[in-house]
Amino acid sequence: MRNYDDDRAMEPHFAAKEGDCDTAPGGRPEGISRRKLLASLGVAGAALAGGGLLGGGAAEGSGSVLLDTYGARGKPPKKEAAGDEAASVEQLRATPGGADGRQIRLLGYYADTPGLGGGTLYWDEGSTEADNGGTVFAVTGTPTGRWKRPHENRLRLSWFGCRGLGTEDDSGRVQAAVDALAAGGVIEAGAGKVRIASTIVVQGVPIVFEGAGSTDDDGLATQIVVATGAADGFRLSGVRGGGFRSLQMRGEGLTGGSLIATERRGEAGNYMLSFYNARFKNGYNGLTLRACNTVRFQNCIWSGFNGEQVILLNGAGDSSRADPVEFVQCAIAAGTANKQTDNLVIDGMGGSIKFIATAILFGRHGLWLRNTTGQGGPKFLYFESGGFENGHGVPVLLEAGAQVQFASTYISCDGEEDNVRIGAGFVGIATFTGCVIRGCGRNGIDVASSRVTVTGCLIGNNGRTAHTAFSRTIANVASNGAGGVRVTTAAPHGWATDDRVTIQNVAGTTEANGKWRITVVSPTEFDLQGVAFANGYVSGGTAWRNGAGIHIRPSASRVVIVGNAIGSLPDGVSRQDYGVVNEAADVLVSDNDLKGNTAGPYLIYGTQTAQTRFTGNKGVEQIDGWLTAQIAGPVANGLYDLKNVLYVDGQRIRIVKATRKLASGTCDVRLETDGSGAGGSAVGVSATLQSTTLASPYTVDGSGGPKRLQLRVLNASSADSLDVQLAYQIVG
Repeated sequence: MRNYDDDRAMEPHFAAKEGDCDTAPGGRPEGISRRKLLASLGVAGAALAGGGLLGGGAAEGSGSVLLDTYGARGKPPKKEAAGDEAASVEQLRATPGGADGRQIRLLGYYADTPGLGGGTLYWDEGSTEADNGGTVFAVTGTPTGRWKRPHENRLRLSWFGCRGLGTEDDSGRVQAAVDALAAGGVIEAGAGKVRIASTIVVQGVPIVFEGAGSTDDDGLATQIVVATGAADGFRLSGVRGGGFRSLQMRGEGLTGGSLIATERRGEAGNYMLSFYNARFKNGYNGLTLRACNTVRFQNCIWSGFNGEQVILLNGAGDSSRADPVEFVQCAIAAGTANKQTDNLVIDGMGGSIKFIATAILFGRHGLWLRNTTGQGGPKFLYFESGGFENGHGVPVLLEAGAQVQFASTYISCDGEEDNVRIGAGFVGIATFTGCVIRGCGRNGIDVASSRVTVTGCLIGNNGRTAHTAFSRTIANVASNGAGGVRVTTAAPHGWATDDRVTIQNVAGTTEANGKWRITVVSPTEFDLQGVAFANGYVSGGTAWRNGAGIHIRPSASRVVIVGNAIGSLPDGVSRQDYGVVNEAADVLVSDNDLKGNTAGPYLIYGTQTAQTRFTGNKGVEQIDGWLTAQIAGPVANGLYDLKNVLYVDGQRIRIVKATRKLASGTCDVRLETDGSGAGGSAVGVSATLQSTTLASPYTVDGSGGPKRLQLRVLNASSADSLDVQLAYQIVG
């Protein structure tokens, strides 16, 4: 809160000229009314402040044009005489006013800090306004008449006595500055610290709190230290405009409340709030937005909050949609130590919420859409070009809502939960395009809702808890009373029914070792689905949970997974067992790369319908048809017709796999086209059933005309009763 008054610049730069006008008694120019005089001073005050509402202010105390502007009729007031100055506000309040319009130069708010809060004031002989400690000062023993500081819509906290040291409670001074802007304006806080110990309330009027710069250093630029205990720091009530910019606001010893909170004022909500280049940290809750419409955050940072959430949008008791709210190039982080604090919660009547190039880090859940209000759920959310990382809950948790879109977003966490979880209560449309989703404890995306589309995403290295570092120690294995196996863990497992769990090193009840789906009984107990109890438990055992790239739950429908890479990624370790696990009856999984999953490309549970499609995926054995041949009795060298196909006509096929067996003896076989004596590589046949994927598939091109297919037998030796099945793919 340092201040740089230049007292010489405060002196009036004019003098009465001969013939201008006569001067009335008391020094006021004759021909100009007191009201017009004060109006002229108001305009001059605007010049001192630098003009417009959002423009930068001049250094405190500067303003050579302070009193250069006056009405067309008459002269400005008389220049203060030598000695018309006060060393402090204390002295000012003891200085009689004298003639109406008389000026006095205040050297500083406090005698020991000249320049801080100083400036030129004038005497308003008819005023009875309350002394507000900044722009209006009463003189002791003088009921009528006040010293006033010229201003229009821009004030400085130093005018109200803020020293900028942060060692005393400035709440009253800040509130007085707010109250002095009856129509709204800008409150400037220079470099230094402002400490508030009680809530600052702004009602109705648009006020911008403007600092000297935002920083992460607690000793530089503008610092607003909020030490309000369990109460809010700032409360905006039915405010239409205003906001915070170019400052740092941080909590100190807070046990509740928010650094900034909004509320409805009668029927009036909050509208057109803006937050620019602001830093918020070390609070309980960061920001609570209720009854808000058209709110914008740009280049703002939140970190170090240990309450319920960093930012809450709407919530219980709020019946109006927040629409729109935008976060542009922001960072929201509860902090590394605050694993139970959610970052951004949209509860109930969220309208259009947009995030551009925003990072959400640490804490528990990253972005949580829910509805605990009894009102309608969140309406629309768009997230682009930012990301989620290092959280310990679910980075993207969609429990309620109508429509969300994620584009070019990085989603990852350090916990044991899903990266994205779309619950059955989310009843709208969710799309993920061009995202990277990786590295969480269970599934990359867990879907229990309808109309979810995932395209062009990289989804891999999930199933992080499939590692001994995340294992649960088994304390006991016993019968569940119905012939099944019940496992008890030494500590709460935190798992859910139908999770896939791997168990190993159980002694005694060895039938428990393996990979099973579970049914959760209690926080420390679960049953193994489909496993019968047979042997008494002796000792030992660990269990850990597996995860997939995408898990589609039974309640999901109309899920489209197309054109993604779901498997191992170039960096890190992939422990996800399957690319896609499906339990739903209406899904399309097509044209994905499903290579690099530890157990297989996909796993299908439950009853499938005609609406279930798994087609054209890389990493999955694709068989479009079979060519078969059977030769009963002795088998000699030569050509034999196939049992089910004689010609390839109008298409091209590729032979990719051979399954074969003899009753006895040996031979070699290969497919030939048009009896040419040339074909694919021969494979050996014996009395042992063999199935071989061909290293060099043989292509038959029937697109230009029919091609005759036959099986050639070579090198037959005591061969008897041959069965051959050749798998093919349709190509081109």
